[in-house]
Order: sequence, then structure tokens, then C-alpha cells
Amino acid sequence: MSHNSFSEIMIPTYIINLKHREDRRESVLKEFEGRPEFGCQIVEACMHEKGNVGLWESIKKTVSLAIENEDDVIIIVEDDHVFTEHYERDAFINNIIQSNEQGADILAGGIGGGFRFVVPITENRFWINHFWCTQFMVVYSRFFDHILNADFGPEDTADNFLSQLSAHKMVLYPFVSVQKDFGYSDITAENNINGNIEHYFKTADLALGIYQKKYKQLVLNNKKERTI
Repeated sequence: MSHNSFSEIMIPTYIINLKHREDRRESVLKEFEGRPEFGCQIVEACMHEKGNVGLWESIKKTVSLAIENEDDVIIIVEDDHVFTEHYERDAFINNIIQSNEQGADILAGGIGGGFRFVVPITENRFWINHFWCTQFMVVYSRFFDHILNADFGPEDTADNFLSQLSAHKMVLYPFVSVQKDFGYSDITAENNINGNIEHYFKTADLALGIYQKKYKQLVLNNKKERTI
């Protein structure tokens, strides 16, 4: 597929939002203005006394909608998502296509850490063993049933649970998505107390930057030398 045809692509994009969080809904919809490659649909989030359970039920609801719509690939977005300056349409879509060919279940736009092992697949896309934060995820249909049939417990969190559910996880780097700090979290009390989401993303960014630097030095530069 050539880049010229990317202008015709529209990716089903499901935005999870609690109905009463109008501030978050307005914020996230502004992120997608002028980006026709995203076919956005608001999914009313499931209410639950435990925010982690509510989020998981919302993800399952989203996946069920995707199956009804016969989607091959979707983007699941939480309403605190913000694009970074590194987002570029053609590169993003090309990464979605390549990740699919390589058997990925999840391609994250940005993560708040959680990984111990990293394998650079390309200069801008890494395999990771684990991740935190689910604000922007490309999810492939091969993984839909695994999500719907998984036994999510009351103490589980969506990011840790998804990390354990699949070995086929990748992340884009530099990140194309981070989380906006609204001063509170609908998911975990820890985020309300510590207010450390921004710190998590910065720390993960620094760590992955080291891997990217070494990949350029040891892999890309060697390829250039062999072609001279």
C-alpha cells in the first residue's frame, strides 16, 4: 500500500468517556479535530464502584461494538489522551500495517512505563514485555476474543492485565500519545494522591530514548557502513 492511499483510510476510533465528564469529552474530541483518518465514536463508559473494573467493562463494551461493526483493527482511546508533536499520519498508519504483518495484538501510542524488557523492531517501534497506561491503543481483531473471554479480577488493572494477556505488544517511540493531567483519576486512587502520571511518561520516554539511540548506533549505522 502506497502512502498516497493513506488519505483514504479512516480507522475506527472508540473514545471511552463517562457521561458526566464533559470536560474530558470536550478535551479529547479537540485532539481529533482536523484528523479525518480517525473515525471517532464516543463509547459511554461503564460505571462501577471500582474504577479499574469500570474501565475493563468499558474496554469489553468497545470490543463488542467493534465485532458488531466487523472492524479488523480499532483504536481504543481514553478521554485523557493528548497527541504529541511526534504524531504524523502516514508514519502512524504505516506502523499499524507493519505491526499487523508482524502479528501484534496491541500497538500502544505511548506508555507510562511498566516494562523490563525492550526489543527495537524499527527505529520508531519497540516490542515490550509490559506496559502501563491505556489511553491510546491500536487493537487488532485477532485479539478481540481474548479480551472478551478473559477472567478479569476485582484487583486487576487494565494495563497490567492486557500485558499479561498477550506477549505480542508494541509501542511507538517517540510517543504519539500521552495522558493529560486533569487533577484527578477516574481509575485509580493512587493517581489522585501522587499526581505522578506525567512523571511516569517522562521516565518511560527517557528509558526508550536510550534503546533508540543504541539501535541507531549499532544497527542503522552498521547497515549504512555495509552499503558503502
